[in-house]
Amino acid sequence: MTLCVLVNGEVQCTNYDDSEQKIYKQLANCEQNAAMRFYGMADVFNRYGQPYKKLIVGCTEVDKDS
Repeated sequence: MTLCVLVNGEVQCTNYDDSEQKIYKQLANCEQNAAMRFYGMADVFNRYGQPYKKLIVGCTEVDKDS
């Protein structure tokens, strides 16, 4: 996950390797997990009064042959 925030008018991004790197057999299951993560992150931002313009959380489909 990459998280970018605006600090003193400058965008600063940090990469986080906190995912379980789980491979889902059904895309819908991954998207459900991604939605939970999105709402969890939005809740934390809102709780601390941290404004945000956009949060993008989602799944990437991989090649089944790899």
